[in-house]
Amino acid sequence: MSDASIVPGGVDSSLPEASEGPAPASITEGLAEVLPVNAKRKDGKNDVFYNPAQVFNRDLSVLVLSVFAKVREEKFAEKDRLRLERFRAKVKVPEVVQGEQADERENEACKELPKEGDQPPSSLLGQEEVPNEGDQPGLRSKEEVPNEGDQPGPSSKEMRQLQLPTPSGLKVLEALAATGIRTVRYAKELPFGPGGIASIVANDLDPNAVVRPNTGEHMKRNFAHNELPSHVQAVNSDANAHMYSKRAKGTGGLGLSAYDVIDLDPYGTVAPFIDSAVQAVADGGLLCITSTDMPVLGGNHPETCFARYGGSALKCGYVHEMALRLVLHAFATAAARCGREVRPLLSVSIDFYVRLFVRVFDSPARVKRHASKTGLVHQCVQCESFFVQKFGEIEGSKEAKFKVARVTVPGSECPECKGRMKVGGPFHCGPLYDRDFLQRCLQVCSAENMSSLPGIVSWKKITGLLTAMSEENDEALYYKLPNLCKSLKVNQMPLRQFRGTLISLGYRVSHFHREPQAIKTDAPNHVVFDLLRLWAEEHPPTNCPLPELLKKEFSLSRPLEWKTESHEGDKVAKFLPNPEPNWGPKPRARSGVEKPEDPTEPDSKKPRREEEKLKEPS
Repeated sequence: MSDASIVPGGVDSSLPEASEGPAPASITEGLAEVLPVNAKRKDGKNDVFYNPAQVFNRDLSVLVLSVFAKVREEKFAEKDRLRLERFRAKVKVPEVVQGEQADERENEACKELPKEGDQPPSSLLGQEEVPNEGDQPGLRSKEEVPNEGDQPGPSSKEMRQLQLPTPSGLKVLEALAATGIRTVRYAKELPFGPGGIASIVANDLDPNAVVRPNTGEHMKRNFAHNELPSHVQAVNSDANAHMYSKRAKGTGGLGLSAYDVIDLDPYGTVAPFIDSAVQAVADGGLLCITSTDMPVLGGNHPETCFARYGGSALKCGYVHEMALRLVLHAFATAAARCGREVRPLLSVSIDFYVRLFVRVFDSPARVKRHASKTGLVHQCVQCESFFVQKFGEIEGSKEAKFKVARVTVPGSECPECKGRMKVGGPFHCGPLYDRDFLQRCLQVCSAENMSSLPGIVSWKKITGLLTAMSEENDEALYYKLPNLCKSLKVNQMPLRQFRGTLISLGYRVSHFHREPQAIKTDAPNHVVFDLLRLWAEEHPPTNCPLPELLKKEFSLSRPLEWKTESHEGDKVAKFLPNPEPNWGPKPRARSGVEKPEDPTEPDSKKPRREEEKLKEPS
């Protein structure tokens, strides 16, 4: 078998004919219908991985891609308009040429403008690629000399940019496709062409997913079963090798061959695919990232977390947010080495995994801001005190001046309880969302717009999640109110009362979209603990485990009145429970051919093998 076999979508006469008898039950998700994959083999192993718990992941991805396709199309249209205006200004072509009185020079200039559907002239083929500042790369000759000052007309670079074809949709790669159900949903639920999908490549390394000589071709059968068009392809190759062959940045980068969207949904960590993904996505393109190794990202194995993501996780109340920021930091650091900037659109902690949607831009100037968006956290081992230390500072609004950050953390001893401090990170400490993009996603969730995406079934959960995210502020990390009260063994105070008092003192405060009891605030650590001490005075604990915390003097002026936070906006269920018990990951798919029984194996070992089969997680 070749290194990378490509299987186009659509109905193929080479598929094996269906055998007589009742057809096997298919798996329906959204508008996709895939053939059964979790039928048990004789050895008790699964053929190809499918997890119903990821339905919400795919629903959210369909929504994000539909909005991103429109945003990108609008961006291209705006760039084309600005280029046309600059061209007309240089050749002095008026906005409206009136009748037969138009100047001959104006008519000739209008003939030079590119028409819809035109391809780049053959003279541009083979020339050096030079990325533009925006989303679409341009082409430039190595010997080009800018035409400025002496010539009244536009430069040759501007002429070539005008002649570039307008993109007709998103080029999508599902790097780890397994059954291909995500690709099927993208192809059937998103429009084809401008504002939608141009092509989709579904790749998987496991030959059981793409090519199975004995039982048919699984992913190809799914594509044929759903009658997908020819612009959907199945590829059997290593994901990293495939992405490196399409990279937009780095040595020998092919900007025009890069993907507009790369979807990474591995079983476990996404770390092995970080470097290749940030280079294979186009300028302004989108990375859709899933990582399910939450025991590592949750602080159980900080040494493994540092090896994978370049930062150590802590087992604290803000574990879910720190997991997001660690993965985001790993991608931002890998992109910065290539002169690229990562800008998060949506970063979500869901159930047992994290899901991030980030855009990648060619911007060496913006890469300099990476240090100011990266930091460490100093966490007390006794109480919930924490302090974030950034690596860089930026001064000036017009001309940014980059400086090494000043130390803002207290030292090795906690100022509240005199406990020992531990260090976590580095991690991304900038925003997790793009507010404008988030609002556009929420607009699609309205009752009148849901019909545009009929395959999505998780509208209630998506709407609640996006609403919770829209009410969340940009502060890094948070306190958990139950943990604050537990540190003093006092009765828990009302959440709205604690948050309302912080707001009355002039601080911002919100929840975290995964944790309703979270206190995300820009209030200093001592202010948070002053309110905790005030509550402990009014409700004295019987046996305080941290007496030093209560001995510290108040920094807030007294008397201090408790305030209650008022409800604002629509009442939407933001924190929905799981649909059923044991809602989580399923066993990994088992690759390879079933091993025949060894006749030489002693009978004493055979019962043990049967016990191991029964002990496999379900």
